[in-house]
Amino acid sequence: MNFVVFESGSRAGLSAELFFEEYVNATGAQHKLFLSDLDEDFQHIVSRHSQVHLIHDSQAFEMLAADEAVIFPADELTRQSNSVATEVASKHSFSRILPFFYNKKQMNEYLAPLTSHCAIKVPETFSLSEVCIKPNSMSAGSRNIQFLDNACVTQKIDINHEFVVDVLRYDNEKMYIFPREVTLKNGYDRFIKLLLLDGELAEHVREFVKAVCPKNDGMFSDIFHLQLCQDKSGQFYYIEFSKRISGTACVNLVSGMSPFALIDGVDQEISTNLIDGNWRRFEDFMLMMK
Repeated sequence: MNFVVFESGSRAGLSAELFFEEYVNATGAQHKLFLSDLDEDFQHIVSRHSQVHLIHDSQAFEMLAADEAVIFPADELTRQSNSVATEVASKHSFSRILPFFYNKKQMNEYLAPLTSHCAIKVPETFSLSEVCIKPNSMSAGSRNIQFLDNACVTQKIDINHEFVVDVLRYDNEKMYIFPREVTLKNGYDRFIKLLLLDGELAEHVREFVKAVCPKNDGMFSDIFHLQLCQDKSGQFYYIEFSKRISGTACVNLVSGMSPFALIDGVDQEISTNLIDGNWRRFEDFMLMMK
């Protein structure tokens, strides 16, 4: 099988490549991975693995149009904005998306009633999407006023801890949950602490996922990740989800995460050796994968 990954100049592209290398080296699978990016220089990079090829987006779309590849879910925008990518992605449950998945206001309003009984709460979401935000004090004239169109306005959470949770779901009941606490810099994981795969947060995620999707179908199916937080009182909150691996999902290689195994219907060997309560830099995980 040929897999295409869009927006591969990102950490998500690196994660997809590392997951692929680990899987084909372990199993001898003859798949090929085509990492694609809009940057003209990207295609001139040479992968260390003979079954991984770096190409330009134009080549990737030609492959998809000729039905020569499927899309591996590591991209954020291409499957939303390109009709060819959306059509090809729709053929497989692991890559299929719906437009409302990425409408944050609509998503919050959909999730809130379904998960009202869950330990993870959806922040209160306001009905207006065209808003004027102004402070209650220290404002004169139009100072400190924001006008926003097509916005999702939610209650402000006093965040104490932030989490990213990658999930691989095989069927209605069987899912592997890989939670980690993170500190972020420029939207990327900077420091990471792996959490128990069957601990408190993982069980809360399981409850949340099954409340929304009792069956392995739709938004919480196959391959996806959640961003969550916890306030100072200990309450967990949903921030957002994406129908793809998280950007730095490759840190979960040390725990046995293998999205290509899921796609092939192969079970995974889970390891808990590094779930020890210690913080590590993202780069420390990279050094372990040399």
